[in-house]
Amino acid sequence: MYPKPRDFSLGLFKYKTSPGTLLPRDEDLFNTIKQGLPGTAMPGWGIKGRALLTDDQIHSLVPVIKGFDITQAWSPESAEDEDFDDDGFYIKTDFQIITDNEPLNSQVPYSDDSVTKGKEAFIKSCKECHGVAGRGNITSGKKLEDDWGNRIWPRDLTKPWTWRATQSSVSAEQEQDETIKAIYTRLSIGIPGTPMPAHRAIEEGNKDPVSLEDRWHIANYVYSLRLNTTQPEDGPVVTGLKVEDSLPDSITDDRWEQVPATTLHLVPNIIKDERLFTPLNDAITVRTLYNQNEIAFLLEVNDRTESRPGIDYFTDLQDANLEMYPDAVAIQFPHQEDYMSAPMVEKPLYRHGDNKHNTTIWYWNAGGVDPAREPAGALLDGSGPDKKLAMRMDDNSLAANGTWKEGQWRIMMKRPRDSGNGDVVFSEGTFIPISFANWDGSNGEMGSKHTLSTWYWLVLPPETDKIKVYGLPAGIALLVFMLGLMLVSNQRRKNH
Repeated sequence: MYPKPRDFSLGLFKYKTSPGTLLPRDEDLFNTIKQGLPGTAMPGWGIKGRALLTDDQIHSLVPVIKGFDITQAWSPESAEDEDFDDDGFYIKTDFQIITDNEPLNSQVPYSDDSVTKGKEAFIKSCKECHGVAGRGNITSGKKLEDDWGNRIWPRDLTKPWTWRATQSSVSAEQEQDETIKAIYTRLSIGIPGTPMPAHRAIEEGNKDPVSLEDRWHIANYVYSLRLNTTQPEDGPVVTGLKVEDSLPDSITDDRWEQVPATTLHLVPNIIKDERLFTPLNDAITVRTLYNQNEIAFLLEVNDRTESRPGIDYFTDLQDANLEMYPDAVAIQFPHQEDYMSAPMVEKPLYRHGDNKHNTTIWYWNAGGVDPAREPAGALLDGSGPDKKLAMRMDDNSLAANGTWKEGQWRIMMKRPRDSGNGDVVFSEGTFIPISFANWDGSNGEMGSKHTLSTWYWLVLPPETDKIKVYGLPAGIALLVFMLGLMLVSNQRRKNH
């Protein structure tokens, strides 16, 4: 599991709202059990609509968790030696109850000015772990570990769906304010047991590492990071945008910023060896442009490391027990005759197709530094999850290039809409199956050890027929009007 499960015996908990070094409040333990911790193996046991435990049952677990402690943290100061068993567990139930909250005074309202000031303070105080853009790409060169020696990575603050015990679940009207307060609390208290320090003085009389005002500015800035992120949706459709002129040749073309983005979840392959149980990259954002002849995709994957074998800085950051491989991405499509979207749905298996339904894979690899290897794209054919992919040696129709910057890969892939060889034809108005895969090289991912998506739908909206949309209704309206005139004229003749 990543991160590792909590050791309750030491009375040390990551997520709390009590100030300084105080133990967590009962409400903190309750909320962690009820809401779970996104991005970890800890589920929410009391989430509305799928709750497995009632609130009363969750409340009853709080003293049980306190009872695991062997450090005498939860026992009252008046406890005697005979109140502990031979293993050091407190045998009574009158555990300490913490009621103090981290102060939330002098909150700075959310505004563009505060966000600007918060970015400056963030870069000064937070970039060494979280990176300039907040994606968790360490700039200090230091490997981070928790108090138990387990390797951990900084939070990617641009992904609010992965935030733990910080994202507010209240109504939309209050969500922003409550979430900013939670960010401020996390910043002030830190995350016990991890390298995330408290940014407010723990001991009275000491100077705050970050001033109260700057902590509020940083909280506003961190909240703003989500506004530039397209969050994953359930059952999305990847929709293309048509242009009349030529398609971009690179990721730096300004036109990409005008294209609607779709973010899809990536999940680890736990089906077949080599399996992946500890993924770090969990989403891919897709933009699609097309013209009369070609189609292009811009893929964005937040990745804390630029993984290319032999690259110095990121090799030093990597876990010593892992071998570095090149980062890579792939898009998969069925062959033209091997899928159906109407009147019934028929698709290949999403892991490289099957005997009757073959797939084409657009693949891009980041290459290496030592030995030197240029980044490159390739076309692969899949005929089943147990069969080796076949590389096309004589097909150069795929153009691909990519760049890593501040914790994110951006990769562009482009190809003719009708390229022959039995590949899918990107016709307008047709729902086409599409899936994705990502390899995080510094996480030891290669071959079948990677993250992937299931099938989604790609659709290229058909051109609007202006005669049908505008002319036909106008014609019908004119016809109705003329018939009305004729009816009135006939009625008048009859009356005369």
